[in-house]
Amino acid sequence: MVCAALVAAGCTTGHPSAVAAPTAPAARSAQATSSGGASAQPHSTSPAPGAATSGDSLFPNDGNGGYDVTHYGIRISYDPATKTLTGTDTITAVATQALSRFDLDLHALTVSSVTVSNVSATFSRVADKLVVAPKSPVADGAKFTVTIRYGGVPKPYDDPALGFEGFIPEPDGALAQGEPQVAASWFPVNDRPTDKATYDITITAPSTLAAISNGVLVSKRANGADTTWHWVESAPMASYLALVAIGNYRVTTSTHNGLPVVLAVADSLPRSVDTALAETPKVLDFLVSQFGAYPFDAVGGVVHNDGRIRFALENQTRPTYAPAFFMTPQDSTTVIAHELTHQWFGDSVSVGDWSDVWLNEGFATYAEWLWSEHEGRETPKEQFDDIYKSGGLPLDPPASPTEATVFGRSSYLRGAATLEALRIAVGDDTFWRIVRGWAQLHAGGNATTAEFVAYADQVSGRSLDTFLHAWLYERGKPTYPTRLG
Repeated sequence: MVCAALVAAGCTTGHPSAVAAPTAPAARSAQATSSGGASAQPHSTSPAPGAATSGDSLFPNDGNGGYDVTHYGIRISYDPATKTLTGTDTITAVATQALSRFDLDLHALTVSSVTVSNVSATFSRVADKLVVAPKSPVADGAKFTVTIRYGGVPKPYDDPALGFEGFIPEPDGALAQGEPQVAASWFPVNDRPTDKATYDITITAPSTLAAISNGVLVSKRANGADTTWHWVESAPMASYLALVAIGNYRVTTSTHNGLPVVLAVADSLPRSVDTALAETPKVLDFLVSQFGAYPFDAVGGVVHNDGRIRFALENQTRPTYAPAFFMTPQDSTTVIAHELTHQWFGDSVSVGDWSDVWLNEGFATYAEWLWSEHEGRETPKEQFDDIYKSGGLPLDPPASPTEATVFGRSSYLRGAATLEALRIAVGDDTFWRIVRGWAQLHAGGNATTAEFVAYADQVSGRSLDTFLHAWLYERGKPTYPTRLG
């Protein structure tokens, strides 16, 4: 995610020759780290309630325990005239303990029925939790399905610290996007980034409107006054990255190097925005040259025209942008570089805890610096020096944020500065082996700051713990980096 106030002039470094990433046997595999916290759950043959919290250090009430979701099949219909959503969510999951009941996250909407493996279940609501009690307990390790029918008028979140986000009604449709609170405002979900799943998202809306979501559009069928759009995201995705954009959009489709490209611009915006967004494949090609193969099977972007939303967000395969980023070509390509970089760092490799968000935002901001150099402007080293010497380096450490500061300047700017400091310390060849290897090692999973430090140690062949600790965990201005001997 990038807020309008944080858009920086991009900076890009040409990538040195590609070097194969080393393996990391000591690090957890992507599969292990994307298990929804299953490894932390005690196994028991006696049925017990799944945890109603996620254990996240910043947002423990978002997310639940006792099961691992593998797939969401979401079908929604939306009527912009009444602002009413009607939905069916079919969840495929695996129990990580014997379950007498379990929780899902759901905000404001009303549930009419729940079945567990096709058998009616009892349910209740406690604040933003949907508590489900199956007729028979779910055995530890069992695969099961949960089908929830629900509906109502979605209610966005308006948090003083986190901003305005969620499923947001628009004059001509709706927009569902945000971080970290969004998914539960439009479908029942285990709303934690460590429980990634694949998605089928089917949206029915008036035929005069477009209905955009993640992944590949597999069908679009008109039925009278309505049209149903069916999108499939086949790679594991964190729940906050699931997108709905319904409205009057100019939609263009194409392919680029075999990838489906879907670009959508609000009809109320000038055509110059379409031209700017069309730079997406060009920016993607550059990022591939830096970070390695693109991790997903589709790409694109959506530019809405809601003045209440002043940020861009890295929705998987299809980032969303506020129109303010498209006032100048430099700003637009810079923010595209930022959000597309999240496809590697944030979307493919997702956080193990929300306190690790610098691993998303630091890399994406660093990509802005890389893009700047690519475009003939400042290099990453020049941007780093400007920030360090001018007093612009945030003093708060990026790897120990609070709920109020998790999306603050430190996660972005000091996160990026940490990466450039690491590059100075270990040299270009080792730095790029760390960056590319990190993206490959944890692709499709989750990872933590501690794992990043351990991986940097392994690839560099030296202990970087003290050096990185100063940049990531200590308040104040770290010593200017020098090449380690």
